Amino acid sequence: MDKNDALTDSLENNKTLKNYNCWIYENIKPALGKNIIEIGCGLGAIIDFMITKRNKITGVDISDEYIKYLKKNYKKYRNIKIIKSNILNLPGKVKNNSFDTVVMINVLEHIKDDDRAIKIVKKVLKKNGKLALMVPAFNILFGPLDKNVGHYRRYNKKMLKNLLIKNNFEIENIYYMNFVGFFGWLLNVKILRRNYTPKNQSFLFDKFIVPILKWIERWIKPPVGQSLIVIAKKK
Repeated sequence: MDKNDALTDSLENNKTLKNYNCWIYENIKPALGKNIIEIGCGLGAIIDFMITKRNKITGVDISDEYIKYLKKNYKKYRNIKIIKSNILNLPGKVKNNSFDTVVMINVLEHIKDDDRAIKIVKKVLKKNGKLALMVPAFNILFGPLDKNVGHYRRYNKKMLKNLLIKNNFEIENIYYMNFVGFFGWLLNVKILRRNYTPKNQSFLFDKFIVPILKWIERWIKPPVGQSLIVIAKKK
């Protein structure tokens, strides 16, 4: 399976994980303004939760297949716009200083020049606009599964803080998410040497573990996690 097929399979699987996607949404919700752009929106798993009558959403992706699906799926919504673009070409597709919020969920790790990507995010954000970012955490977990879906890296807090601060962002919140997923990924990648996540494993995690885990992590932020969440403000 090549990287594009593996990524599509992963996105299609993740789209079905309603509890998990809701959990992600709840983590980024405090950053959401009235004019939102999601870069690398895939099949719209997070857009589904962000839709209200009061906001405008621009979904951006590079895949023709995803763009076709998104335009068909959201055609009844006048407040949703879908654009095909690579993040590095985005300044030619949208106005600078025009969005209240940029959302990037598991996207930055796919971009070789992540510093340039963050500079573009800063360009399209209004002053005091928010960046809601989720990335895979801890390079110790990097393995065949990451390579199979086109990841260049995983992040820790120090890496991400340095990247954002040097680009004149103020960190409002940063924490690890999904304590159980850290050990599940460790098992799959480092011990079982898998280059995919079994769908039945994802289904069981979403149905039985996420409802409990998200309640626990609402009150106790874990020292490690499968993912890293950041809310940052453009100065």
